[in-house]
Amino acid sequence: MNDDHTPVDVLHASSGGGHIYSAPGGASVYRRATGLDGTAELVAAGEFDMDSVGCLHRALADAGADGATSVRLDVSGVVFGDTSVIHALLRARQGLGRLALVGPVPPQLRQLFDLTGTTPLFPVET
Repeated sequence: MNDDHTPVDVLHASSGGGHIYSAPGGASVYRRATGLDGTAELVAAGEFDMDSVGCLHRALADAGADGATSVRLDVSGVVFGDTSVIHALLRARQGLGRLALVGPVPPQLRQLFDLTGTTPLFPVET
């Protein structure tokens, strides 16, 4: 379990030292091993809400614990996200030097960031 009391499964992928974090409902995050430059790359997919965002929290926290100072989070496979996604990203930003989203950012997430005024906090890279 994680800080949010959401069950999270963590699998160690065999190639490249990556990890797969999954939660109920099909949400998942794949985290590649942190590079020599301190950048971790994560790929999120599925629906993220308060019942499934634990795998995103855990992947971001583990990246920081493994020495990442910068995270690139690919959100192109996210089909739904509520304010719990914003909470996870804001929390992760506190412990990192940089957190950037890799797009394209799905329209639903873009609207969520716009409505909450958080768009400027998360730069988007392509």
